[in-house]
Amino acid sequence: MPCAGGCTLTPGYWKTHSRYGPAPYDETWALIGEDTLFFLSGQSWYQVLWTPPAGGNAYYILAQQYIAAKLNILNGAASTPAVDSAIAWATNFFNTYEPSSSLSRTVRNQAIPTASLLDRYNNGYIGPGHCSE
Repeated sequence: MPCAGGCTLTPGYWKTHSRYGPAPYDETWALIGEDTLFFLSGQSWYQVLWTPPAGGNAYYILAQQYIAAKLNILNGAASTPAVDSAIAWATNFFNTYEPSSSLSRTVRNQAIPTASLLDRYNNGYIGPGHCSE
């Protein structure tokens, strides 16, 4: 699909299409603000998106897919009930945990599949389909 809204883009797209570049700015970022604090992380949305999930850090794995999904929806991509549920669960997670939090096995075993579902959405395997970048 051409990239004119209504379809999804990956975290990689959102990383490079912010006001920091190097690709052309996507105005969808203005609806959140790259420098807005990302929940309890102590980092901006942009910084979280660029933080490697060292050692399989579930917080960052989930956060990067969450950020892309939120931006995709703000950009006009249709959601699904499963994606809406995943975003709601992740929002609660980010209002509860920090990147350095020690997660229980139960919470980690919810965060990783939630990230996977959002990854499938961002890559166009579920939902409206992926935009050609």
